[in-house]
Amino acid sequence: MITLENVSKSYNDINIFEHIQLEFPENKKCFIEGINGSGKSVLLKLICGFSIPDEGKIKVNDYEIGKDYDFIQNAGICINSPEFFENLSGMENLLEIAKIKKIVTEDKIHQFCKLFELDEDIEKKYKYYSLGMRQKLRIIQAIMEEPKILILDEPFDALDKKSNETLKVYLDDFIKKAGHFLIYTSHTKEYKDFADIIYSIEGRNVKRDI
Repeated sequence: MITLENVSKSYNDINIFEHIQLEFPENKKCFIEGINGSGKSVLLKLICGFSIPDEGKIKVNDYEIGKDYDFIQNAGICINSPEFFENLSGMENLLEIAKIKKIVTEDKIHQFCKLFELDEDIEKKYKYYSLGMRQKLRIIQAIMEEPKILILDEPFDALDKKSNETLKVYLDDFIKKAGHFLIYTSHTKEYKDFADIIYSIEGRNVKRDI
């Protein structure tokens, strides 16, 4: 279980969230909805440890973010379109990320590139990538180490229809594995229907709808 206990957060004296109480269960596709500027990305950053709450606790199973670990563990994360090195190829960018934990091989990365049909373009420099290609690279960097937790901000954005369906199938299979968590956002209603549980940001609170 990923839990937020009495979490509050403000920026520049503006309250974003006040006393949030939330639970994200494992093996469920958890969707966060809210209008632009409502705080969806802020909420994801709090869960990941990229932003510190003003008060309250964020727990992932048996550990507390900011106390036991600074950041969420064993997670693949995409928030606010991570930037890659413009003058490196897609593969070179992924290999640079892979050097951090050293748990994924180049062959495994190629498998994910083939899955999302990026294999023919993976050696091109990132600066020449289309929006769709950049989104595929963004997804691959999140999933390539096969984490147990996926935190995805607008993962379906800019994908072609086939890649869209590929991602849905991947996430369906991912969430069936024991101890796996998926939290994602989208501004498109279609992907709300893909969810098992929906959380709505309303003012400075977040409520579970279903």
